Amino acid sequence: MASLRPRLPLLVALLGGLLWGPITPSRAGGTSSTTETYAWGSAVPILTSGPSWYDDAYYDQVLANGMGGTPLPAGAQMPDNGTYAAAGSASTGEATPGVERPPIGIGPGTWLISLFFGKNGLPNGFAWCTANFVFQNGTSFGLGTAGHCAGVLSNPVTAFVVPPPEAPCPSGGVCGPGIYPIGKFSIVRNGGLGNDFALVTVDSQFNSWMRPTMPVFGGPTGAYTGGLPTVPAASNSVGLLTVLTPSYSPAVVGYCGHGAVVGTGGTCRAAAGLFASGTAFLWYGPSTPGDSGSGVVMVPNPLTPQAPVPAVADLTHIIILDASVSRKLAVTVGPEYPGMVGGTQMAKILSILGSNWVLVNGALP
Repeated sequence: MASLRPRLPLLVALLGGLLWGPITPSRAGGTSSTTETYAWGSAVPILTSGPSWYDDAYYDQVLANGMGGTPLPAGAQMPDNGTYAAAGSASTGEATPGVERPPIGIGPGTWLISLFFGKNGLPNGFAWCTANFVFQNGTSFGLGTAGHCAGVLSNPVTAFVVPPPEAPCPSGGVCGPGIYPIGKFSIVRNGGLGNDFALVTVDSQFNSWMRPTMPVFGGPTGAYTGGLPTVPAASNSVGLLTVLTPSYSPAVVGYCGHGAVVGTGGTCRAAAGLFASGTAFLWYGPSTPGDSGSGVVMVPNPLTPQAPVPAVADLTHIIILDASVSRKLAVTVGPEYPGMVGGTQMAKILSILGSNWVLVNGALP
């Protein structure tokens, strides 16, 4: 029983993880082992494989079962230290939908598996990523993730889903936790940091399963497009050394992803800072392979109840180095710095989607 070849490009640097299979440097689309180079410096994407049990035979079973869902194979280990092993008994009694762990339904924090196909039409790889936000176009729902998690348009996407107990099963009867083919990619933008987003158009049978609320943090309550007090960008030179600093808005952001080790089970984490770089936002916080695509929200002051929780970005990159040396040996460092986590700003994401798609707001925590 042949396993699908690893083809998961998650953009990270200076990080490692205990994963299923080898970790190999690659470009965002999984087509090259070179570092992504920008005018300001570089970021390194890393390939990783998914669970060994998700092979050709299991994929065929998922497609055959369709809307009925497919339980995990006997002995299968989800990338969550066992959290999902008892997913069928996950609590659903919390007041706000979407704050369960694992989260119920399909929405922010859902664990996604994007299938890739060769020229022969057979699956030859898949991407382990995380969903960000829910979008709507009339009666259709979309689910966002990172653009480098997608192969081409119309590629199928499967997800691990814990169905809402009150929602009807698309195939009839009672649906249990498992892998479901939820839809296909309808928009893919894989243009590097600040231009990295994809939309999965979700099959209408799952409309009643859609959950727009971000786990733990709540929201989103619209999209953040500016308004915080901002420290302007600066340039300071001493001799041949020039240090650039980005514009900076003091803020706390939160995200929930399936990053290996630190994101097991879709763990939610908080991070510091909101650094603006073109159409990207960056911040400092923990992230590993599997987090790619995660939705990022601005976390309000905990002493301010019912404060807005705007969507900020998706999570796609970690910066490894931003430095250049001229022929005269002048060194310029910044404005991005090693260890910064970055993604595409919501304003850019909304422009990629176009006017027909709107961000669906979630409940406050």
